[in-house]
Amino acid sequence: MLQQTTVKTVENKLKSFLKDFPDFNSYKNKNLSDVLNSWSGLGYYKRAENLYSSVKIINKKYNGKLPSEISKLLTLPGIGNYTANSVLAIAFNKKAFPIDVNIRRLLTRLSGRTFNDKELEKILELILKNKKSYRNFTESMMDFSSSICKKNSPLCESCTFKLFCGSAFQEFKAIRKSKPNIKKIDFFILKNKKSICFIQKPNFQFYQKFLHLPSNLDSIFISGINLKKKNKIKKFKYSITNNRYEVQVFFAEIKKIKNKKIIWIDESKLSKIALPSLFKKILI
Repeated sequence: MLQQTTVKTVENKLKSFLKDFPDFNSYKNKNLSDVLNSWSGLGYYKRAENLYSSVKIINKKYNGKLPSEISKLLTLPGIGNYTANSVLAIAFNKKAFPIDVNIRRLLTRLSGRTFNDKELEKILELILKNKKSYRNFTESMMDFSSSICKKNSPLCESCTFKLFCGSAFQEFKAIRKSKPNIKKIDFFILKNKKSICFIQKPNFQFYQKFLHLPSNLDSIFISGINLKKKNKIKKFKYSITNNRYEVQVFFAEIKKIKNKKIIWIDESKLSKIALPSLFKKILI
């Protein structure tokens, strides 16, 4: 969850997610849409897909127990070298050295030199040669590098290592973020009595595993519907990764049409289906 998502956002979601899925066994009678629904609001839904796929493998191949060997962890969807080493060090207290952007920054600043990750692993191995708690060391490195040795404004005065740090009290200029891609998009709430029209296999590039509200990108589908009496009911801006969308929402009452691409859902059941935050914002 913490990959590309702030701690505060994860804290707000974690409790409810663990209530729905407290252990690997709780996934057995659930499908992907259940996980996506519980995950809704965190974004980057590929992570939820990978989690669901990984748990299926863990339940089937490892009897519901998370493997403690790096070779096995690396076979699970979405788990790379950093995550695998984090699991080994923190969950199992095994000899492992997860290196993320924060730890890399701390070590290179302390030494005043640049190292690749393999070299950093060797340095950490030497530091921990006579230590036993890989868990405590890993967590303290993560916390210290993110709270004291910050990216743009390190707290050098409060730093334990300031007297021999190779980068102490230097000025670190913030790297300018690339400008977002500004795009316009129209979404349509198409209603028949109490049912709302959703489509499968939309042309909108995000949230592909979800049901979608139709958009102007679904030009072939939209061209076959009479929208002369549509009303614009909402306008707002919404960011997804580096894309900033100027969203317009239109409402229209239409005849109930049959189409393999369409799913009609009663509005009273919307809270029970998986919907990304964007569509919730449109519908509420």
